[in-house]
Amino acid sequence: MHSMIASCLAFAFGLMFLSALLPGMVVRDLWSAVKAAVICGLLSAVLGKLLFALLSLIFFFPILITGPLGVFLVQTFVNAVLLTVTENLVDGVRFQRWRTALWAAVGLTLLQMLVAAGE
Repeated sequence: MHSMIASCLAFAFGLMFLSALLPGMVVRDLWSAVKAAVICGLLSAVLGKLLFALLSLIFFFPILITGPLGVFLVQTFVNAVLLTVTENLVDGVRFQRWRTALWAAVGLTLLQMLVAAGE
């Protein structure tokens, strides 16, 4: 339970931090970031695992050849898809372009890896 709360808070603060760095990404306030983190976490638990498994099967050989980098790229793509779905569900989070959501997903995937390594 504590790791889920820590992951949610890290995700929310990561959204706030990335919105300051990335032009084209808008997070209205901390409450919007927390709502986005919770929704994205729920989507990840339900849809993300399925999408990751499907993409891993499709890109099996490139992942096998590139190793951890391939897994990182697939996870980043899954996170970008989840962020765009979350954007449609939460009022205070917006991406001007798909590319901005992809860069945010890169940052959030790195953050997820750091939080998972600290557990």
